[in-house]
Amino acid sequence: MAVFARSGDQARTSRRGLWMLAVAPIAAIALAIGAAFAADAVYAHRALPGMSVGSVEIGSLEASAIRERLATGLAAPWATSTVALVDGSRTWQTTNAELGIAPDIDAAIAEALSYGKSGGMFDRLGAWIDAVRGQANVPFAMHAKGDALDKWVAAAARDTDRASVSGELRLGSTGLAVTQPALGREVDRISTVAALLSADSLGDREVALRVRTSYPAVDASGFDEAYARAAAVVTPVTVHVEDRTFVENATYLSSLLAIERVAAKPGELPAIPQDAIAPAIRYRYQVSLVNERVASWAAALALVLDHPGKSAKFTLSAEHVPSIVPSESGVKVDQEKLRAMVLDDLVRPITGATRDLAAPAVVDASAFTTEQAKALLPNLVRTSTFTTYYPPSASRHANISTGASQFDGVVILPGQTFSFWELLGPVTVERGYAYAGAIINNRSDENVIGGGLCQVSTTIFNAVAAQGYEIIERHAHGYYIDRYPIGYDAAVFEPGVDFKWRNDTANPVFIWSWSDWTSLTIDVWGIPTGRTVAVSAATQRNFVHPAADQPADPAFPKGVSVDGRDVFKTRTVYENGKVLHQDFFASHYAPVWGGPLVAPDAPKP
Repeated sequence: MAVFARSGDQARTSRRGLWMLAVAPIAAIALAIGAAFAADAVYAHRALPGMSVGSVEIGSLEASAIRERLATGLAAPWATSTVALVDGSRTWQTTNAELGIAPDIDAAIAEALSYGKSGGMFDRLGAWIDAVRGQANVPFAMHAKGDALDKWVAAAARDTDRASVSGELRLGSTGLAVTQPALGREVDRISTVAALLSADSLGDREVALRVRTSYPAVDASGFDEAYARAAAVVTPVTVHVEDRTFVENATYLSSLLAIERVAAKPGELPAIPQDAIAPAIRYRYQVSLVNERVASWAAALALVLDHPGKSAKFTLSAEHVPSIVPSESGVKVDQEKLRAMVLDDLVRPITGATRDLAAPAVVDASAFTTEQAKALLPNLVRTSTFTTYYPPSASRHANISTGASQFDGVVILPGQTFSFWELLGPVTVERGYAYAGAIINNRSDENVIGGGLCQVSTTIFNAVAAQGYEIIERHAHGYYIDRYPIGYDAAVFEPGVDFKWRNDTANPVFIWSWSDWTSLTIDVWGIPTGRTVAVSAATQRNFVHPAADQPADPAFPKGVSVDGRDVFKTRTVYENGKVLHQDFFASHYAPVWGGPLVAPDAPKP
């Protein structure tokens, strides 16, 4: 039992020791608090012990003594001390006196006497502890007389402030026009003045200029991505199909763009720092490609890059023996795939100054193959021929022979339409054409490139009409030319006046030309149509003599006169005894007479 008793005594002793350890800090804090509150009564009108204002010790002093102590401590020549505003590598420097800055003794005394005497219990206790340790320091309270300080800060702001620049993307006359966004800077004048008046010392000092960042309506977050897409689109691009290439320039590529500035939705752009100057509304740019314009561009590229398949042709020897010019397969741009590729690829940013684009393409098979030509060759015969004549002329011969040769051996397939201008190609000096006479507005013009091509169209018309092919478009000349069958000519003029006929048979047909210095012959080759063609005699009406005041036409000799008239002819085509086509050709010819041009009257003095 004694053992248990001793054990119980030890337990009670142990619990008492633990209680004492727990109570000791609380007791110490209570004593400290009690001492602090007791000291409040003693220091109600004194500064706490160990305090200082700036570097001047004022501990335990009353207001009057603090004033004297500060007056003595501030006896140094603080008025001439330098004050410097610093912003990076830039510095603005002056003195306290020039700024009107002076110590505010009354404010310093009031702050020193109130230190540690307000707030909660632990706040006051902490202030006392700092004071006892000599760590209670009140900064100088200063004020500025006049407006010198405000003007000095304003001058620094003028040197420092920089307006923000809003980013801009737009389409100009020369392509994409760009204004890069830039952040601005604006001096926080109130904070800067406060910093200058709250220094710990009135001696020489440096104060950092308080500057805030200003954001434009369109900053980098609403600009950069769109600009990268637009810049990618206007990067010159080389489009190629096999060995054919085309380089598109930036100005044209910019026309494919659609650029829109839209108001940014909340949370759509990164937040602006709280201390920055933010615009009322933030915007962002959207850049896309216009589908219809891309499709048009793809079609234009196809015209340049397509290598159409070439149909087989026929050629004739001098002995009129036909042979074959083999067909060639070609390459054709797949415009729909190219459009889809462009919509995806052009907006992808790149690092180079140019880009390459391989256009998707498909094989363009020839419409009339070598094999088809071989199968037809044994059955080919000359089915009709027609010859017209013209006066000797080197330029006219050049135009007629060059023009007629463009149609040699070209196969017109069943159902296909022959168009004079589509098959002829460009009429240029480089292709062998010369300046010669042509009829324009019912009158001869002796200085037209390709003059005389109507001889070719008229000769072809008469040759194919004899085989009964369908005539789609035919026009008469402005006046009657007696070397052509009257009412059975075929004028052509670009633009708008064409000669067209359609192969409305089941077999291919081609023509061949023979020309010399004064004549042109057109042969028609194919499988005989079996058709019968009847052409009526010309009916002529409404004859008109040249008027007395009508200007002479230089293409006619002096004294020659050709009456104007209306002429009508009918062509009837029979097949298997039935009428297949019946064409009524009406021609209106203007009167014309020849002779030298009359010189205009000399101006009167």
